[in-house]
This record gives sequence, C-alpha cells and structure tokens, in this order.
Amino acid sequence: MRFLADENVHADITHSLRKDNYEVLSVQDVDLAGQKDRQILEYSEKHGLILISGDKDFGALIEFGTLWGRGKVMLLRYNLINVNRTVRDIVEVIRREVEILREPGSVVIVLSETGYRVHRP
Repeated sequence: MRFLADENVHADITHSLRKDNYEVLSVQDVDLAGQKDRQILEYSEKHGLILISGDKDFGALIEFGTLWGRGKVMLLRYNLINVNRTVRDIVEVIRREVEILREPGSVVIVLSETGYRVHRP
C-alpha cells in the first residue's frame, strides 16, 4: 500500500509513517506542490496511491464532483494536530480497513478525534 501526502499534511506525520515502514510520497516529491486538487487526485489514482489530506475538497471531488467514483482519500479532520495520535489513527485505519483500501473503486475515509467514517460513492 502506497500513499501520497498532500502539502497540508504535517511533515512529521509523513516522517513518522515512513519510520513505520509505509511508503509515503509527498506532493513535493512528485512535483505537484501548488497544483489543483483534481491534478493531485488524478495522479494518486493513476499511480495507485492513497491520498492523505486535510482538504475536504478531495472528498467532495470523489463523492459529488467531477471525479465521482475515482481515487482513494484518507481525510484528516482533526481540530488540533497531535502528530502521534494522528499517525496512530492512520495506522489503525489501515489495519482495520485494509481490504477496502486494496480493492478496486473509490473510498473516502474521514478521520477525526471522534473516530473514523468510511464513505463509498
């Protein structure tokens, strides 16, 4: 399983996931910094990456917008950034939802202080 971290994902989250042996690219790594959401999501879909972002527009693109039914997004909707907790939550969601994340089709998983929700268009 491979991931693409949007530019609004704290660098410490990306580094911690890498330390836990997850393959995580950043949008900067693939020259997508500053690009439109659609381009980032299309790139992640084309390369089989799960996008990690704090930008709820990605969820809207997949669930209601022009990219309906395409791509996979883990949407971070925390009120306060706690790197250790966020990384722990991401890893737990990966463990629990591994089948959903691996199977074809799109999914938006929203993580927050209260838990997580899985949305499938």
